[in-house]
Amino acid sequence: MKKLFLNNAVIRDTNLSDYEVAVYVALRSLYDSQKELQYVTYNSVVFELYKNLQISRRYLNHLKAALDSLVERGLIKKVDSISNTEFIIDMSNLHFEQNTGKGIFYTVITLEEVHRIMNIDTKKDNFAILRYFIILISSICHDKGTYDHSDCYGAHTDFVGFMTLDTLADWCGTTKARIIEYNSILETEKMIYTYRHSQNKKDKKTGQIMSFSNHYGRYEDKQWIIQFANEYVATYNLKETETLVKAEKSRVNKRYAAIFNLLVKDFDKYIGNFSNEELIGTYQYIHSKNLCNEKKLREAEEGTSAYDDIIGKIKNEDLFDDIPCVVNYVNRIADKKRSMEKRKQNLVNAVSVDDNWGEPVSMENDFSIEEMLDMPTEGEVQMNLTNTNCVGQDELCKNKSHGGKIPCELFCVTGNNSDLVDIDDLY
Repeated sequence: MKKLFLNNAVIRDTNLSDYEVAVYVALRSLYDSQKELQYVTYNSVVFELYKNLQISRRYLNHLKAALDSLVERGLIKKVDSISNTEFIIDMSNLHFEQNTGKGIFYTVITLEEVHRIMNIDTKKDNFAILRYFIILISSICHDKGTYDHSDCYGAHTDFVGFMTLDTLADWCGTTKARIIEYNSILETEKMIYTYRHSQNKKDKKTGQIMSFSNHYGRYEDKQWIIQFANEYVATYNLKETETLVKAEKSRVNKRYAAIFNLLVKDFDKYIGNFSNEELIGTYQYIHSKNLCNEKKLREAEEGTSAYDDIIGKIKNEDLFDDIPCVVNYVNRIADKKRSMEKRKQNLVNAVSVDDNWGEPVSMENDFSIEEMLDMPTEGEVQMNLTNTNCVGQDELCKNKSHGGKIPCELFCVTGNNSDLVDIDDLY
């Protein structure tokens, strides 16, 4: 696939619009260093961006204005106008050579990547997404990498970036919120992969929590990005006052919200882009948010603006009925709940039967039904031994007549500590 070499000074110039950057990309694709002058039309610019001529008049007008603006800025020169849409252009000013000493750097993307982005079906501006993608790729660190275990020559480099969202937003001349939206779209289209760390670093004295920057790159480099990110945390030198803690769920929840919005927009198009784990997580997040909002709705006064605002936040969960893994998950939860309710009812019936067992013996504690359900049954407690002298435990461990191997670290249950043992934790 054709590679496009783009001057970082141009793509990061926030004085240029997204349309001007897109036209620059198209002209770099058309550029031929062997020709002094070149024939360019508006349609040729469109075709370089889309690989077709399907473009709305509004966007075409933007591209026309962007081409004229690049002429005014001196990036290209119009030598002659053959018609209102055809020109002879001098593009010699598009030539550049990387010079690190003078701060001249370039970014490489492919024409295929341009076509994929410009043809994404989204309500967001494809030109803005294209510019962001170029900026994201320009932020990849060329000298950072990881050891390639399959290559006897060593390291695999030039695939991972770790700039903050604020930095990327500044380079694009946009907002952090927009960057998050663009990331979600590009991740869904499997053009980029982002590794979000499951751990943060916490200052033990102040309690301040700092997150690790996300690691990202092209989707085809996913395995290398994951390896690099894991190695980064493993080798990160924590200060004496710092410790690792589990990351907050806010970023994950934003991802689930983005997945839900994409499924609502075009279920058939996007459903295949997500794993069962992501789909179940999305359901759990949306369902829990709905439960919270429904509780707030019951407490709000009907007809008020607050009531209407809560109504607007409740999402329609019907689309989950068409996702088999989610349906199976919901059914398992329902079966588990019914089983618990049945156990509760059986226990209630058992303790309420009028029998001839005599006067009830008073208990030291008044246990609830839930607590009684958690107590071990007669079959679960085999012996009544003391904690300090487990008589016969060696013989019991050696006795093959028991159905399975019994660990020699035998636990002991007495009347004084039976309420401290959770039998479920032992299996």
